[in-house]
Amino acid sequence: MGMDTVAIAVGTGGGASEDEMKAIEFQGVENQAAALAAVGNGSLTSLRVVLCSSMGTTNPKPPPFEGGAVLFWKLNAEAFLSSSGIPSTIVKPCGLKDAPQGTSELATGHDDTIPGLVASHAIARADVAAVMAEAVVQRSAVRFALCSKLLGKPTTDYAALLDQARWPWQRAAPALAA
Repeated sequence: MGMDTVAIAVGTGGGASEDEMKAIEFQGVENQAAALAAVGNGSLTSLRVVLCSSMGTTNPKPPPFEGGAVLFWKLNAEAFLSSSGIPSTIVKPCGLKDAPQGTSELATGHDDTIPGLVASHAIARADVAAVMAEAVVQRSAVRFALCSKLLGKPTTDYAALLDQARWPWQRAAPALAA
């Protein structure tokens, strides 16, 4: 039995050249998806990719302090995965910070916005990793923005968070009471 899932969390550091950004953020994702397809069981729909991208990829000219040119290559990776035939989850976090997992309430949204969140708040890398791990387990296929709130009860139910991240028409129907 071959591998059926890959979680990708690549990122260029500050000062990367355009060629390095393309090679890491876009071509690296293409290569990992191709490798997954090559060792999979022959059915693309049985495979899964979970990608950590970035919020801000919908801005056609992001300023450097919002990610700059690297967001173009991250968006290309998202578009590639969306057209690859391999079901994928694309997690688009706000700015990242080093902090313990599970100390903030997490919020999701689409198109680089989070409803009800006045400003984007950096999210702990550990929280992003936990959400990505749950996406591997749940075999989710969704693309969403992810931030932390300044106030609120820390998120612990990552399966519910992934359901909340879906578009309304994709969400699980509530169970009927017996």
